[in-house]
Amino acid sequence: MSHSTTDAQAATADLAVDADLLAMMRDVLSGHAGPDVEPVPGAAWGTLAEVGLARLTAPEATGGSGAGWAEAAALLRLSASTGVAVPYAETDLVVGPLRRDVGLDDTATGTATLAVLGPDGHARRVAWAGATDTVLFVRRAGGDDDEVGDRAAGGYEVAEVPTDRTGVTTVRGVSAVPLGDVTPPEDAEWTAVEPGPVEAAVLRGALARAVQCVGAAEGMLDSAVAHTTERTQFGRALAKFQSVQNLVVDIAAETVLARAAVDQAVADALATDLAGPLSGFRVAVARSVVSQALAVAVRNAHQVHGAIGTTHEHTLHRLTLPALQWRGEFGSAEFWDSLLADVAVAGGMDGAWPLIVEGATVGGAAAAWLDRVTGA
Repeated sequence: MSHSTTDAQAATADLAVDADLLAMMRDVLSGHAGPDVEPVPGAAWGTLAEVGLARLTAPEATGGSGAGWAEAAALLRLSASTGVAVPYAETDLVVGPLRRDVGLDDTATGTATLAVLGPDGHARRVAWAGATDTVLFVRRAGGDDDEVGDRAAGGYEVAEVPTDRTGVTTVRGVSAVPLGDVTPPEDAEWTAVEPGPVEAAVLRGALARAVQCVGAAEGMLDSAVAHTTERTQFGRALAKFQSVQNLVVDIAAETVLARAAVDQAVADALATDLAGPLSGFRVAVARSVVSQALAVAVRNAHQVHGAIGTTHEHTLHRLTLPALQWRGEFGSAEFWDSLLADVAVAGGMDGAWPLIVEGATVGGAAAAWLDRVTGA
């Protein structure tokens, strides 16, 4: 067994979060969840900030709470499972660490999102575009007048801009979480940065989305169990019908499998800050397994709930629709599956079992995604 595997397994045991902290998270989120609450995307941020949860993993020196990935994952899962849309992942797990890596001010208490510019100078389908206080733009180093060699070096430039100074075109998404195409202002102040910090931000974002998807699937399972237990048909509870039982059991099985894969990646983040030799592999596995599980969970949850689950009044759409949106962010299902397929093919028959048991190196996963987005 490799040393990195041992580290990750040891870290898995440390994913438990203090019970009082979990209770506080649930209490905070409960005020923004439930069928009697009309959801307002981002409304929970102020409440999270008041109790010190908004910048959970930021160092105390910059006004954060100094917590780690275990606590962050718990908050992500709980918010997703209760259908509370808030830009916590973007602000605390993606933009915050990138600011600190680059040397930008990280003491702001507002919300932020990441926008990676394509070759046309626009960032497409940015989560929370227009709804956060600032946007942290990332682009390939070198403008139109610079040498092509600068781009070949693989460097980036970043600029954080107040949202009201950016150009935002709203894009229709499948959920209530805002989406938009974003353009930086011409006078944005750019700071050069090596590839490492930007790629690390992308990997953190990819893992955060996997955690959120698992949380949403857990919420779907809870909703399905409650609905089938309380709802009756032909004089007995829906849960008494074998076909319904099979649907709910499949949600449970897929969700548990996805949670196991995601927990391994979170454990890696806890042990190595996603800088270990197997970090890319574990994130890729988490994203791949979650994607497959989510397809089953969403389909079965809606089958179990029937027509009532498609109504605006029912809370199921607060779980299923954001999850479907998250599934394609920071890399699509096809993107992550293809990375794993390439590794499996390269390893051949003799490498199949070691790949399953020990994992493998998936080099440049974040870099490959950035290349697709930026047109490199």
